[in-house]
Amino acid sequence: MRTSRALIASSLSAAVALSLVPPAAAAAEAATHKKVVIDVWLADYPFPGYLDQRKQLAEEFNRAHPRYQVKVEAHDYTALPGKVAEAVSAGNPPEVANYYYNATQIARDARGRDGRPLFTSVQRAIGGRSHILGERVVLRDLLPQVRDYYTYRGDLMSFPVTSMTSLLYANTTVTARAGISRLPRTWAEIEAACARIATLPDAPEHCVTWPNHNWFFQQAIAQQDGLLTDRDNGRSGRATRVHLDSPQMLAYAGWWQRMHRAGHYRYSGTPEDWGANFESFVGQQVAFVLDAANMGDTYAQFGAEAGFGVGAAPLPHDGYGRSVGNVNSGDSLWLRAGLDRQTQDGALAFMQFLNSPRNSAAWHKSTSYLPMNTHSIQLLHQEGWFAEHPSSKVALDRIRTAKRSPAGLGVVTGAFDGIQNELVQAMDDVLLRGADRVARFRLADARAQRLLDAYNARCVGAGQRPAECYQVGVWG
Repeated sequence: MRTSRALIASSLSAAVALSLVPPAAAAAEAATHKKVVIDVWLADYPFPGYLDQRKQLAEEFNRAHPRYQVKVEAHDYTALPGKVAEAVSAGNPPEVANYYYNATQIARDARGRDGRPLFTSVQRAIGGRSHILGERVVLRDLLPQVRDYYTYRGDLMSFPVTSMTSLLYANTTVTARAGISRLPRTWAEIEAACARIATLPDAPEHCVTWPNHNWFFQQAIAQQDGLLTDRDNGRSGRATRVHLDSPQMLAYAGWWQRMHRAGHYRYSGTPEDWGANFESFVGQQVAFVLDAANMGDTYAQFGAEAGFGVGAAPLPHDGYGRSVGNVNSGDSLWLRAGLDRQTQDGALAFMQFLNSPRNSAAWHKSTSYLPMNTHSIQLLHQEGWFAEHPSSKVALDRIRTAKRSPAGLGVVTGAFDGIQNELVQAMDDVLLRGADRVARFRLADARAQRLLDAYNARCVGAGQRPAECYQVGVWG
């Protein structure tokens, strides 16, 4: 009863006080207590509970910063750029939007209703500060190879939040029986290993598999220090010319074709067939598989259940000279331009919070996406995580030692989805229909060039754009 009376008295006092304040001042006072809402659109992937941790962290951030309300909204990663464009037309785009790495050029080209760039540089917005709303800025802690993918002319345009690469996984029970003491590092070494495995009385039906997917083309070309487009892979200016029939591309396609003809490479016959890739290895139909780095623990678990060991190694390369290393993929957060200082700082603080050492390490543990800053890596080392999860250490080493060159960083281009589809279809024709490799990739180059020309003509600048301007390729 005493509590009720106290509440009534307090309410009456507040009402009296407000009646004595000029209307304008009262409105200003009320505004200071209004939540600053920050809409964050995150890319969702077909993995159970993928964004659960991100949503929990948003709630934790809101509790730590009661003036703010970060609202996380999930969108399929392939649809998100188009959804953002629709929101721009409706006048309500999010403050922060998550773009897949191969949609980076789409994000750069995004425009508001006023025709100006929709997104601003996170580096310039941070402005050299060490803390924002009490959250430590982790910009300088980011692995350079991850940070530099999203950097254009020295300016970090967006904030990376996931990082991934690819590895070679091996059935070490089979390789041991074949007398292979070291997992292959080059194309020639994997050919030799396959020849030895084929002599086993119980040899698997094939030796190695990987999906016919654009990601492996990107890796192979980068490892040879080759480029997929002009303008330094789109890093010194907008890409205007593709190179799908380069010497590096033809060398890779030739090795792939040779492996297939020898019976070493298993092709399911379906492009981008990640499921068959997985099933072939865990079903022991192959001794080696090329797959995403976050599959290491899964392969180890299935191998243990089936009674065979699993080891991880870098992707094999051509063997000529020093390999440039693995290309990074992943996602980044883009900050909407034109926000007021209070809203912008809240968005930037949330980006730092997501990538704090503790949260970055936890994200790695829950998803196997790579930790991206030095302090989170130190935490994981101190916990002994990498000793228990060696494939994660192999992947991290490949990213950290990759050459920070236009080839090593990977390509940024418009029409990425269409370009990668031309690569996949060309290889499918070479493997299944006996197409001449040189002629077929020359045709792919011509078709991809038309796609890039169309993108640069129709998807750049202000005004309405067709839906194909926002197409994003499938995961990899």
